[in-house]
Amino acid sequence: MKASMDKNSALLPEARILDVFKGKRPSAIPFFADLTYWYSAEVKKKTLPQKYLNDEGKLLLYKDLGCGAHEELYLPVHSTVFKNVHVKVFEEEAKDGTIRTTVYYTPYGELRKVDKRSFISFSTATLRYPINNEKDLKLLKFIYQDIEYTKNAEVFKRQEFLINLWKGWGIVASLPPRTPFQRLVVEWAGAYNTFILEWRNKESLREVLEVMYSSDDPIYEFIVESPARFVYFGENLSSDVISPKYFEEYYKDYYTKRVSMLHRAKKFIYLHIDGKLRGLLPLLASTGIDCAQSLTPYPAGDLKVSELRKVAGDNIILWGGLPGIFFSSAYKPDLLMNLLKEILDLCKKDHKFIIGVADQVPPDGDIQRVKLVSNIVNKTTVDS
Repeated sequence: MKASMDKNSALLPEARILDVFKGKRPSAIPFFADLTYWYSAEVKKKTLPQKYLNDEGKLLLYKDLGCGAHEELYLPVHSTVFKNVHVKVFEEEAKDGTIRTTVYYTPYGELRKVDKRSFISFSTATLRYPINNEKDLKLLKFIYQDIEYTKNAEVFKRQEFLINLWKGWGIVASLPPRTPFQRLVVEWAGAYNTFILEWRNKESLREVLEVMYSSDDPIYEFIVESPARFVYFGENLSSDVISPKYFEEYYKDYYTKRVSMLHRAKKFIYLHIDGKLRGLLPLLASTGIDCAQSLTPYPAGDLKVSELRKVAGDNIILWGGLPGIFFSSAYKPDLLMNLLKEILDLCKKDHKFIIGVADQVPPDGDIQRVKLVSNIVNKTTVDS
């Protein structure tokens, strides 16, 4: 009886993905899906069955679909406290979404950011970035000098709860901030302003990055202490935005330092790279990062499935392969099935590949396609 139970647990998604991260041949091919956008849309439309609500309901949903969870289960383990900066958030409902304005009041001026959360895509877009010139950079520098990070004990308890609840079905991860340069690109200035500032005000920009770099140190100390075994670098990297030159200058050393510290604490790291791949994918392994996650292949991306391993090299785990758009009812199921067959042929021999939706099932997604993929993956054997 015990041998049978052990065999069944070895076939669950968590066991499969752990084998991959430990460098072992998994007992079966892992398949993980991000259902967060689809789930939010179903809740908003009030079409989600009652049994799938709340923590236990989400777990039941993934069990019914037969796939592993990850995006539901990452959390930042720190809290942010300001000494001299005051932050106020204002929200207003628009016809098609929620507009949120965040204002940072400092003794030397204010920074203002405007975001919009769409009721259609259930994603967020920045309408106005707070950093536009050198004066704004100085304010941002002051903000990060003013920050104090504290350990969030409630999140530690939450992680322990989720680890126990999702045992076998999901991986719980700690979420640090993006790297300083990527934070400018995604959160503070946008790509255009960041590169203009880097060209015109490089010294001032570097000063801000150094302050951000140092201010992150306590966060990684908290992550080392955290219960979660995984760490999620939610970078949203794309080679058409960040060139290899910028990666070498602003990302590589930061990743290498953080990864080394986390590996000493026996943590596994996966990094979210969900755009163009060709320029950056070959560079990730040199930082020590364990896994490149959310890889979107051709025709949605710039690399074919057959090219992913050749470009990435042999020393990094690859995670992704199934473009989220192919789960939309706007696309014929054959597109998804043909690509899945190609990926499964690869996974039978490449034991460092995790099949995943790249990067999420869309709000109009056909959820039965997730179950279909699970059924096919679970019937596929792994070559020795």
